[in-house]
Amino acid sequence: MTEAAAITKARRFPCEACGADIRWDPGVSALKCPYCGTEKVIAAAGSISEKPVDAALRAPRDLGWGAARKVIACKSCGAHTTLEPNIAASACAFCGSAVVVEIPPDAKLVRPEGLLPFRIEKETATRTFRTWISGLWFRPSDLTSKSQISKLQGVYIPFWTFDAATHSSWTADAGYYYYVDVQVTENGQTVTRQERRTRWEPASGFVELFFDDVPVPASRGIEPELCKDIEPFPTAELIAYDPAYLSGFLAEENGIDLADGLERAKERMSAEIERACAAEVPGDTQRNLAVSTTYSAVAYKNALLPIWIAAYDYNGTPYRYIVNGVTGKASGTAPWSWVKITLAVAALLAVIMLVIAFAHR
Repeated sequence: MTEAAAITKARRFPCEACGADIRWDPGVSALKCPYCGTEKVIAAAGSISEKPVDAALRAPRDLGWGAARKVIACKSCGAHTTLEPNIAASACAFCGSAVVVEIPPDAKLVRPEGLLPFRIEKETATRTFRTWISGLWFRPSDLTSKSQISKLQGVYIPFWTFDAATHSSWTADAGYYYYVDVQVTENGQTVTRQERRTRWEPASGFVELFFDDVPVPASRGIEPELCKDIEPFPTAELIAYDPAYLSGFLAEENGIDLADGLERAKERMSAEIERACAAEVPGDTQRNLAVSTTYSAVAYKNALLPIWIAAYDYNGTPYRYIVNGVTGKASGTAPWSWVKITLAVAALLAVIMLVIAFAHR
């Protein structure tokens, strides 16, 4: 599809009653006019299914968002965020930086194939923030009262999910404990003690695992570790992409392509495969575990997943807070109270010293 064709197919979503732009409302699961309250239900979209990775790398795909969007690039974190043309952006939703510039839309952007609509409302996400921040340990006592949410925003971030059947062979040294009597001198006397030894034997085996919907965030603006904190997303409920769901929300452009996404998924699978192989090694301990894995039936889905995101300020330093837009699971960053940590360590050391002193009485 050419850039001209993508513009021709751009869509807006006017209210049938007053003509204003209507937006997706998680509370009613429909498009809703913020001015007159008119609601419009989006026609039920079909589910999406996995596609073979090899075929996808060769096949052409739809380009563009399918609706008019402008792109804001952050000079600090590198995120490319899209929003409706009539909305002005003065700061990056991901890091709060004011150093943002508008750039031309990417005519080669591969259109998302699926999407999970927002279900958690903004007010709920704000209350969740308060609960989350008040439950943190070793944080400043005034954190709850001084932290201020600025512009909590709903953002669709790009994700890949991958399926794969894995076939792994492993080898290792399996260690078996046994005990021998040894004589040692203590306080001028010879005593007999048991000493543990390890007998090593070669071992090998085979493990097969199937992975379903391994998520890989393709966001430039949010670290993968922070995204992992708010998993899982109910990816089995993905519906076919419709730009109407983006109305009233930001959407981030894909930051990594399919091939890179697959490599990151394999890294995540490999860690689980290694744990599974390690569990198969017999004996009491092990060493030199080596795993060789082949992958088959590799398939993917490409989708937008919803999060609420905000930067909150504490003593002039910005921190980040995110909420899973479907489940409400929250995570974020927060300052540490080194005074509390120091006092806790000192108290622990004092207890240890008392125990040692009591033991030597």
